[in-house]
Amino acid sequence: MTAKADIRVLGNLELIGPAGPVGLGGPRPRTMFGLLALRAPRVVSQEALLDAIWGEDPPPSGTRNLHAHMAHLRRSLARAGLGDLIVTRPPGYALDVRPEAVDSRRFEEFVRRARSAGTPGEVAAHLREGLALWRGDVLADCPVHEWGHAEVARLREVRLSAMEELLEADIALGRGAHVVAELEGLVADHPLRERFWELLMLALAEGGRRSDALNAYRRARATLVDQLGLEPGAGLRRLEATVLAAGVEEAPRPAERDFPAPMTPLVGRAEEVAELTALLEDHRLVTLVGMGGAGKTRLALAVCENRAEAVFVDLAPLSDPHRLPQVLCDGLGVREDPGVDPVDTAVRHLRARPVTLVLDNCEHVLDSCAPVVDRLLRSCPRLRVLATSREAIGLLGEAIRPVAGLATPPAEATGLDEVRDYAAVRLFLARAAQPAARALTDDDAGALARLCRRLDGLPLALELAAARTNVLSIPQIADRVHDPALLHAPQPGGRPHHQALDVTISWSYDLLDDAAKTRLRRLGVFHGGFDLDAAQAVWEEDGPSTLDALAGLVAKSLVVVDHRPAGARYRLLEVIRHFAVGKLAGRPAEADRAHELHGRFYLASAEDADAGLRGPRQVESMRRFGAEAENLWAAKEWFAARGEDAAGLRLAVATARYHRLSGHYRRGRRWLDDALAGRRDGAPPPLVTAALIAAAFLAYFQLAYADSAAHATRALAGFRALDDRTGEARALRLLGSIARERGHYEEAREYYDEALVAQADDPAAVADIRQMAGFTAWAAGELDEAEALLSEALRHYRFARDEEGVASTRIQLALTAVYKGQLRRAGRLAEEALSTFRELGFKEGLGYAYDVLGLVDLRTGNPVDAVARLRAGLEVHGAVGDRWRQASVADTLAAAYLAIGRPSTGARLLGFADSLREPHGIPVPAQERDDRERTAARARSMLGEDAYHVAYAEGAETPVTLEDGPRPLRAT
Repeated sequence: MTAKADIRVLGNLELIGPAGPVGLGGPRPRTMFGLLALRAPRVVSQEALLDAIWGEDPPPSGTRNLHAHMAHLRRSLARAGLGDLIVTRPPGYALDVRPEAVDSRRFEEFVRRARSAGTPGEVAAHLREGLALWRGDVLADCPVHEWGHAEVARLREVRLSAMEELLEADIALGRGAHVVAELEGLVADHPLRERFWELLMLALAEGGRRSDALNAYRRARATLVDQLGLEPGAGLRRLEATVLAAGVEEAPRPAERDFPAPMTPLVGRAEEVAELTALLEDHRLVTLVGMGGAGKTRLALAVCENRAEAVFVDLAPLSDPHRLPQVLCDGLGVREDPGVDPVDTAVRHLRARPVTLVLDNCEHVLDSCAPVVDRLLRSCPRLRVLATSREAIGLLGEAIRPVAGLATPPAEATGLDEVRDYAAVRLFLARAAQPAARALTDDDAGALARLCRRLDGLPLALELAAARTNVLSIPQIADRVHDPALLHAPQPGGRPHHQALDVTISWSYDLLDDAAKTRLRRLGVFHGGFDLDAAQAVWEEDGPSTLDALAGLVAKSLVVVDHRPAGARYRLLEVIRHFAVGKLAGRPAEADRAHELHGRFYLASAEDADAGLRGPRQVESMRRFGAEAENLWAAKEWFAARGEDAAGLRLAVATARYHRLSGHYRRGRRWLDDALAGRRDGAPPPLVTAALIAAAFLAYFQLAYADSAAHATRALAGFRALDDRTGEARALRLLGSIARERGHYEEAREYYDEALVAQADDPAAVADIRQMAGFTAWAAGELDEAEALLSEALRHYRFARDEEGVASTRIQLALTAVYKGQLRRAGRLAEEALSTFRELGFKEGLGYAYDVLGLVDLRTGNPVDAVARLRAGLEVHGAVGDRWRQASVADTLAAAYLAIGRPSTGARLLGFADSLREPHGIPVPAQERDDRERTAARARSMLGEDAYHVAYAEGAETPVTLEDGPRPLRAT
């Protein structure tokens, strides 16, 4: 991260570098930099930059102009010692700074602190410091469009809200008389913003100026009626009534409220509070729905903190639903009259009052609750009801707002600063023992993120876990998070069903009928979610009843539905899944049956999806495999534990192609090796042979050529014994590819020719063979032959609608075009392939596309972008274990680093490439050999022989660290 830059967007755009202000050039480069600053340090795509700079009608040369402005900016920054400030990261650019380097992010942090502060004085101090950062309008000298304009408008709104909150805090501190003049200016500038008028009335009334306060109301009403044709909102009207009722010297005070005071501040729910506040203005019945421990009650309390009259009625202790009217009257503080229906008594009390009634924990008395709430709302026109429940009340006009857990960090999050951006982490740290929280380091970030994810961000679970930080470390808590004893309140107090997480979930489970309990238990066998068909299989049900049953569990907040383009998926929160697993384990026969049904379903599903990977269903099948990866793993483990070797082998074979296309070579090879080594039940020869060839392919992609050739040779013998010509050709093709990567090009051609004889009547096989032969010709330096063979393969793949085959062949044609000097064609082919690989989620293909695009950048004189693309390719190849391609990309990346004046890095990369090749006896492909030799010669010339050999040896012996970016991954 670049720590020496101070970026100011709250006014005219300014960049302060190590030596002072930095000139950024004309309007377009300045606007580009400002837009990157608004999103820093996130990546802004080229397309988004075009939209925000030129709007809906960018010029035809927009992309070229964008690159020119970026080059100008980089030169300006380099002169100021900030050459590493802008980085290229697919699909665009980013500022490599910490968020606090930008004044808008510092401002929003001050606002966040203010909203978490406990006293008006602290609120005012934080807001005053944040507002002092504003020097004018956002990016005042930079014209922006589209999302840029929306971001500017958002920051303006945050500023106005902060000003309102500061003035409110000043009034609470008794400074009302001092802010009247400022408020008069604000109502003049923002005459339709009612909150400023409310604050002006409060400030005047606090100073004893009752008549001026009432006059301010009249001015506000006249403005709103004249400009909008609307009467003042509820807040202004309530304030007028309060001022009218107050004495001349008496400042207005809020109405009395019968409400529990929270013991701790609310964390991470500011947006929900604002949304619910607005929802209560538009709907008279709002129900917060979510599982126990999601924070519904605390959220309801926060929403009502600023409402003039609010009454809280806790229904959790109510065991007899018929007593609900009496409990309601008790909560309202009204005496029941003998012989009078308690609901009538409540109606008389509420009929003319603007009360917000909070009914907490309605789920166990819904049948009684619905008619009472319906009657109250029909009889009391000024009443608002805010309910919390694990299921909706079910009345007409009810607004249902699901309450989920707090946001949790992703698996790849690193560093305390990054994970603290997530509300679940902030809540955990706020409730943790403070010595433990203060002692945390970046090394604890992974465990902290894992802990919050495993608890699904549920506030109750986080608070119970945080209570253990006085005796356990964060990693210890993360490892024990599903131990029921851990998530018990260590001290008595509070509601019984909030004393332990398992008690909270049992509260919901016990409300289910027996059939629903069985369904919930069986859902515990799923990992990572499921679809409707999977639920039907495990429940042994069919037809509409399954959908109705699933909808019932969703309605009761026990199952979460995720709406996706490919269709709805369902999942249990992890804490509920572990509860279901525990309940299922107590019924061994039911557990065995559920796991058997789960395994059989996913075996059939995997075999169907595998068939779809060859043809027009390829994208859909890749998505299916990706969505069900965890369920497939669970099925594999169950088959192994039960000794069902044939089923396990079938599953390993069915997932092998997916593992290859998604880059999970190690996992796929391990599944196959385990299944082959552990078979005990006499798996049929065709299945064993299919497993051998699949294992051979995955070993080949890891450069384990000896293992691959051994498996392929055994598979070839097996296919010939079975008279399987298709399988025979597959084995021959693979043996040809092994020969090619070892530099034995003639031997490779012989294998391919033999394979073609075996499968001349299969268009799909012919396409594969022609593609491999074409790539072999390219590697050997025979470009015309390569292009002819690859073009023939492309025609076959298009006819078969094989998207992966089309894209892979385009990449090889693009490589051929690069070495024939056809750079524009190469770039077009690679971009088309990249789009397909992204849709497929084909990691290996993504790496190849980045490689070719980086090579095009390098040869067209754009080495900075080449470095970024090639680094991305190197990361992908390293991650999937493709060391053959990783070595070639390292050579090209070395040339790119030489072109930007970093010869030491280039020499280290050359050493790194050779360290990948030498253990496996891999030569540099003939086509790339001259380029490699020129790169090495230039590195020697730039560094001198001694320095070159030192850097080369460092690259060969240790992982290469690349300046300003990620380092390539070592394959292991």
